Amino acid sequence: MNKSENQLIATRYAKSLFELNEQNKLDNSVVWQNLENIKIILESSKELYEALVNPIISAGDKEAVINSIFEKDTDETMRNFLKLLVRKNRFNLIFDVVKIYNSLLDKLNNISKVEVVSAIELNDECKNQIKEKLAQVLNKEIIVSYDVNNSILAGLIYKMGDDVFDTSLAGKIDRFKNAIIK
Repeated sequence: MNKSENQLIATRYAKSLFELNEQNKLDNSVVWQNLENIKIILESSKELYEALVNPIISAGDKEAVINSIFEKDTDETMRNFLKLLVRKNRFNLIFDVVKIYNSLLDKLNNISKVEVVSAIELNDECKNQIKEKLAQVLNKEIIVSYDVNNSILAGLIYKMGDDVFDTSLAGKIDRFKNAIIK
């Protein structure tokens, strides 16, 4: 199965979980915390993740592991969701499901996550100005992460999901060079 098929399947599972929580009037922040706990546990134990995706291990054994490992960090609905992924041989999609669920929750709460790349470390005043301007332009609550990449020479690169807005000097030079070549 290729990556785009996996993304489509993970999206269906994330949307189903999201809709289930909406129907049952569950607090999405609690569900989000459950998913984050699952993600942290799985990232900290590669062996656990490998066991839960291993086709040789029975679904019953995997479900027993889910009950024992996640009992104190997740509610029953979330454990049942994990068991469903195990029974359907889709546990390998758990990290994609978490990411997509978080995107759905951000959309519901009118939140946008933006990565800002600069050539130099920005001071707090610049960071606040950027965040305020983005919030004003996008009319959303903004969560900004900052990264430094001195190869962009000057300017900023804004990344929001799959969208990239490049105002860097290196980007402008590349666009100019491509225009000349054409």
